[in-house]
Amino acid sequence: MAGGLFLGAVLGVAVTKLSDVIIDVLKKPSQFSSELTKIRETITRIKPIFDEIEKLTKVLDRPKHENDMFIAQMKGAEALILKCKRVKWNLYKRYSYALKLDALNKSMLEFFRFDVQLVMVRDQKVIMSMMKGDSSRSSCRIPSLKGSVIGFEDRVRKLKEMVLKDSVGDECSVVVVSAPGGCGKTTLVTMLCHDPEIKENFGGNIYFATISDTPNLKIVIKNLLERKEADFINDDDAINQWGSFLGENGSEVLLVLDDVWPDSITNLSDSIINRFKFNLKGYKILATSRITFTEFNTYQLKLLNEQDATTLFNYSAFSEHVNEYIPYNLVDKLVKCCKKHPLTLSVIGGLLKGKPLVSWRIMLNKLSDGQQSVLDLHQSIEHCLARSLDVFEEESVIKQCYMDLGLFPEDEKISATMLMDIWVHLYNHDEHGFATIERLLELSYSNLATLLPIRYLASEFNLTLRNKLNGLPNLNKFSFDCRIDSPMIANYCEEKAVIQHDLMRMLAIRLSSQEPIEHRKRLIINANGQDLPQLPHTINATILSITTDERFSLKWDDIRAPQVEVFVLNFMSKVYHLQQFMQTMKKLKVLIITNYGYNFSDLQNFPSPQSLSCLTTIRLEHVSISSISTSILGLENLRKMSLIMCKIGDSFDEYIPNKLTTTLSEMEIDSCDDLITFPSMFCNLVNLRKLIITNCHELSSLTEGFGNLTNLEVLRLASCSDLKELPESMRNMQKMRVIDLSDCLRLKKLPWEIGELSSLRMIHMRGCTGLHELPLSFNDLGSLEVVCDEEIAMLWRDFKDVNVQLVEEDRIATLSKIIQRDVHV
Repeated sequence: MAGGLFLGAVLGVAVTKLSDVIIDVLKKPSQFSSELTKIRETITRIKPIFDEIEKLTKVLDRPKHENDMFIAQMKGAEALILKCKRVKWNLYKRYSYALKLDALNKSMLEFFRFDVQLVMVRDQKVIMSMMKGDSSRSSCRIPSLKGSVIGFEDRVRKLKEMVLKDSVGDECSVVVVSAPGGCGKTTLVTMLCHDPEIKENFGGNIYFATISDTPNLKIVIKNLLERKEADFINDDDAINQWGSFLGENGSEVLLVLDDVWPDSITNLSDSIINRFKFNLKGYKILATSRITFTEFNTYQLKLLNEQDATTLFNYSAFSEHVNEYIPYNLVDKLVKCCKKHPLTLSVIGGLLKGKPLVSWRIMLNKLSDGQQSVLDLHQSIEHCLARSLDVFEEESVIKQCYMDLGLFPEDEKISATMLMDIWVHLYNHDEHGFATIERLLELSYSNLATLLPIRYLASEFNLTLRNKLNGLPNLNKFSFDCRIDSPMIANYCEEKAVIQHDLMRMLAIRLSSQEPIEHRKRLIINANGQDLPQLPHTINATILSITTDERFSLKWDDIRAPQVEVFVLNFMSKVYHLQQFMQTMKKLKVLIITNYGYNFSDLQNFPSPQSLSCLTTIRLEHVSISSISTSILGLENLRKMSLIMCKIGDSFDEYIPNKLTTTLSEMEIDSCDDLITFPSMFCNLVNLRKLIITNCHELSSLTEGFGNLTNLEVLRLASCSDLKELPESMRNMQKMRVIDLSDCLRLKKLPWEIGELSSLRMIHMRGCTGLHELPLSFNDLGSLEVVCDEEIAMLWRDFKDVNVQLVEEDRIATLSKIIQRDVHV
């Protein structure tokens, strides 16, 4: 072992010395500051590789001559840098040595990208074989590790901490490793079982069982007990005998249940894990699953980081004797195509192993240009990912919701409110968002997508503030509710989004594309500058999604789409000509247009209101409204309009269209920075029930005509940082139930007669830092619920019948809003 320790120590000294030399040279004026800084950054990047080598050398006793290639690289770099230190005014030498430093930096990157990592892979293989031999001697219950395992050392350590953590009393502790298929769940728990500390703690009492989606409980327990002739009456008898075995054992036991599935995605508590639970001290269960079981302690297994993904790909694609040089930038691009997914990295790397350079370039072209999906390369990838959907019924709504996520571009957050707009129409979801959030939670628990919540209430903060307010008059009127999320304002989807891993998106698109184009319910077209697929003259799909980039120019003038009810258009362009076939969408109910480019897009050829007579919901993002404002407000059946990051200007102030829509009941305006005042035209939308204006930092006032919106029930003006006051005419809004003024930083006063709003039941006032007094008319209201922070809570202490919910101030978010406000001033 001395040789291995020597290697790790010498390498550490060499790297430290080289870094010190660079720092010393940079302390003084140097002709090569730029080049040396790059080399120093390279050393910082490769430092983790040395750490990995040091770990390996603690296990293996490597001969001293293996130091040579590592040390030679470090010494060569040190010698060159010291020579550069002596170069002063000789222009030729300055130019020559600058080139040498650039070449040194590139060679170091390639050296540690391939040569060093191949040695690491070789060492890891040796360790794996040692572990295999060890497992055969210790217990036949634990499976052997297959191949090299990359990037799991820290994961094993964190999981080990969770498993060894003492449980309360005699309660059985359960830890579930959760991740999508192909991420390495089984590999991780297998590595844990081979960990020396785990073996020392549990001895020979580590039991490993593969469950799968259709487990035979009697056979599973028969194998655990290693009883060939075991005969159980039924599953309950088998479980009871396992419990008896544990009771007789008397030692600490670790039971590993691999690949656990719930009996139902809607009832996660009904799982096989609970059947194996017995309240015995020292009994622990470690499970793996594609599902997140919320009742158990969960270790969420993430995808590999960039360095580990590259190392795993190199292990799969290269042997110790590489016959042909493969450029490292080509490797980087292929790794990115694999989306850091372990199974995909291994499969694609294996397909390229031993292949000539031209094969690598062909593979990259197919994957990067969209000619081929990684799901096409090997059936094991698609099969592994698709199994995550086995828990759902074939035609279930949740499976349809999953496939709907493929309507949107990759690597983009998907607004939960946007999904709600679609699902309200397609699957009769409620407009409050209950059903939508339930579906998104199911997808998140199944690791098919990730739901991103925003705001929360902190119980510790509430308890602290309770102590501060102790002794103040009327304290009994305060309520300190501790909730995970803030109360609903407009709907339960507000301020939430989902993200989906690229591979799961590819699978969603694949599942939507199994039928011939003319028979598909959901038609997803990714143009992105490529030739369009061969489309029939008439599109019969109910759901249509088109994703294009700035190169796309085709108009599809000869196509008809009379059955489309949901149209999602994603593009990047300063000017976008809407397809002529939109004029044929007589059944269109939901229209979502999103510009993902940097500039506002001017929409041309917007259909006439008569062509979109059935349209009920429209959502426009990052577009200019001026040319289409009249058309939008002329839509006779429009019920909901959302304008997100749009350029509004005076689009709605010029004139009122001859036939102004009378059906619009909900309007959302978010992050429209040129909205200065509430457009007077909107004051004529007398049937409006919900009005949401958020993150509009230039909005400074609401016109007096605002009080004409007498049917308004919900008003959100959150994060309108320049809004100074609300109009007195608001007293006419007798149906108003909820007002949200969160983070209106410059709001100075509220309408003095606000107490006349007899239906008002809730007001959100967190972050209203400019507000120093409240209208006394609040005393005229009945029961009122107030959501606010500590500072605003003090203003309510003398009011009766007030139920105050304290929400923790997000100081970073508040600072961000102040900065944004100052930028716009």
